Amino acid sequence: MDQTRLRSLLAIAEHGGFGRAAAALGLAQPSLSRQIALLEQEIGRPLLYRHGRGARLTEDGQRLADAARPLLAALASLPAALDDPVPRGQVVLGVPTFMSVHLAESIFGELRQRHPQLHIRLVDGFSGFINQWLTEGRLDIAILYDSQRSRAIAAEVLAEEDLLLFARRRRARDLPGEGPVPVSALARLDLILPDRQHGLRRALHRAGAHPDPTLLLEVDSLSAIRALVERGIGWSVLPRAALAREAADRRYILRGIGSPPLRARLMVAVSPMRGMTPALRAVLAHLHAMTARLQGLGIMTPPAAGARRR
Repeated sequence: MDQTRLRSLLAIAEHGGFGRAAAALGLAQPSLSRQIALLEQEIGRPLLYRHGRGARLTEDGQRLADAARPLLAALASLPAALDDPVPRGQVVLGVPTFMSVHLAESIFGELRQRHPQLHIRLVDGFSGFINQWLTEGRLDIAILYDSQRSRAIAAEVLAEEDLLLFARRRRARDLPGEGPVPVSALARLDLILPDRQHGLRRALHRAGAHPDPTLLLEVDSLSAIRALVERGIGWSVLPRAALAREAADRRYILRGIGSPPLRARLMVAVSPMRGMTPALRAVLAHLHAMTARLQGLGIMTPPAAGARRR
């Protein structure tokens, strides 16, 4: 099956239409249309729905795109197998939403300056999405919660983050007193949390937290969770690194969970479709260095005294 035709299909899926895809690929639009026509002829079924605003994949097209994406990425990484020591080429990095704001400046500043032939594409989202994209080969390297790991993914410990309850201060009456909140107390709170597929929710479940379904709002958007908490709708749980703004704002209350504190382990993982190239090594080293820097600044949870990475 011709690589050019498959790459044409993926470009249309990514850009949502023939015109934008043709521009991104540097092709004339009739040439791109010809590539898709030949691919559909080879497959024997339609791969795209054409509509007034562009085009989208059919179910068959989606299945073909999902299967082709990691194969094409693996072919693109073959030159790195020639022992070129210089980090070069594209690396797609996926991180939890709360970390992207802390990493973006250094990735597109320091790392880019250090390795000018290295092109980083940064993608963020809740950990369930990041895990899925990594497994499918859409990402080259990712930061995940430990509970989201797959046996097929090579991963190592990056950090452990305190999980904190937070809400507007006027909701302090929900949790009288000060200090850490027992895990069992979460069952009586109005909670705003992501779906159960995501690592933060899994970490709470593993700790024995069972939110009351009648009080729970499930929201898979960090900005929406923040907005709902800001309006006083309820409490939520996020890692310490996500709460720098709220910690500095007297209108909010932050409480630890459990004793010892409930933590979620963050792992850095490489796609099972990839070998360890110089480009990936450079990104991996940068992530470790930035994590240590953020811990030193108190933005991320510092390692426990005497703790050893496993």
